Amino acid sequence: MTSVDLIAACWTSAGAAAPCTDDERSPVSIRERVEAVSDAGFTGFGIQHTDLAVVRNTIGYEEFRKVLDGNGISTVEVEFLEDWFTDGPERVASDVARRELLTAAEVLGARVLKTGGKFHREEFDAELLAPHFARLAQDAANAGTVVGIEPAPFREIQTPQQAMAVIELADHPAGGLYIDIWHTERLGIDFSYVRSIPGHRIVGVEIDDADAEIRGSLLDDTVNHRRFPGEGTFDIAGFVSAIKSTGFSGPWGVELISAEVRSMSVQEATRRAYSTTRKFVE
Repeated sequence: MTSVDLIAACWTSAGAAAPCTDDERSPVSIRERVEAVSDAGFTGFGIQHTDLAVVRNTIGYEEFRKVLDGNGISTVEVEFLEDWFTDGPERVASDVARRELLTAAEVLGARVLKTGGKFHREEFDAELLAPHFARLAQDAANAGTVVGIEPAPFREIQTPQQAMAVIELADHPAGGLYIDIWHTERLGIDFSYVRSIPGHRIVGVEIDDADAEIRGSLLDDTVNHRRFPGEGTFDIAGFVSAIKSTGFSGPWGVELISAEVRSMSVQEATRRAYSTTRKFVE
């Protein structure tokens, strides 16, 4: 049987860094992170925008690609583009980030750029979002990559169904769905819906785990209390089976974000992430 490739999503190897903080940069050097991810068994590496800026301003993207190649990392994912459908100052900042992320994606040969809806907005209008997403997908295609919408319960695009409405209306081959089991489980999405998603529309999948009860707010739960696969209550086997039934055959991401992970060395965190995930995807 062909081995399934696993991607260490950005926070899995970021050490003591956390999303939604004033400084999201990893305190661990990029070389140490890549080496730890490779030594653990991963063949994919995820990196987020602020860490890409550090790479750009230090060793540069070309040298970073050499570091990845030297450690057997064949797959790269970049994230996270915010505010791509807004206007005003937010859109100006988003467009700067868009250019930077797509430049990095092109040089690094990234397979996907992750994006999603705006934080804490209740209104959802697929017809309004779709033209913006189509243009973003075309920009991604021009950079040799694709863009994936990751729905989340605390964002404007909350559900896979909403994300798919935007994706289908945009109808661009370089735009698809990026689905994380944490968001699917916390939203109570039935696996029958997951099985109905056309496999060619899925550009990325992530696995993790959590307790049965939400701890604090949803945002606090996702940032501080995720668990390693098999150490929580999520039906990971059912999720994997549903995803595979769509025909998706790409690599699987492992996104561990928690206070527990941030207390570990990057070597310990990545080894444990790999070993706990591998048994579910083979």
